[in-house]
Amino acid sequence: MKKALTPAELDQIIDAHYRAEGAMDIPAIMETYTDDIVFDVGGMPELMHGKQAAAGFYKQLFSDLVTEKVTPLRRMHGPDFVIDDAMFECRAVGRPFGIEGKNRPVTFRLMHIFQVRDGRICRENAWLDMGAIQRQLA
Repeated sequence: MKKALTPAELDQIIDAHYRAEGAMDIPAIMETYTDDIVFDVGGMPELMHGKQAAAGFYKQLFSDLVTEKVTPLRRMHGPDFVIDDAMFECRAVGRPFGIEGKNRPVTFRLMHIFQVRDGRICRENAWLDMGAIQRQLA
């Protein structure tokens, strides 16, 4: 049986992922994932499987939203997972989730569950407050 990762070890993996996202560096983001990553965004019609699908999602996301600030709210750890709850302040530069952004600011809560295997993220579930986004961009 594998030794469970410590909260500090898990945080290093997740923080590297967030740094890559903040830099909008898709290749660096993909380095934080296993090859068989399962990427599940609440409200999306289907799961994404593999790095190619995840990279496509990020390409679209980065053309729609630019993250300006992330405020951590709470992080919980298990032996191979992290639950991360944060407030995101972004600029809607494109058409995030089909809504015209008009370069307006948007703030929303985003909760992730990251599952980790062999030092990389093997599953990412993300739920964002679509109601807040819709109210601010309507």
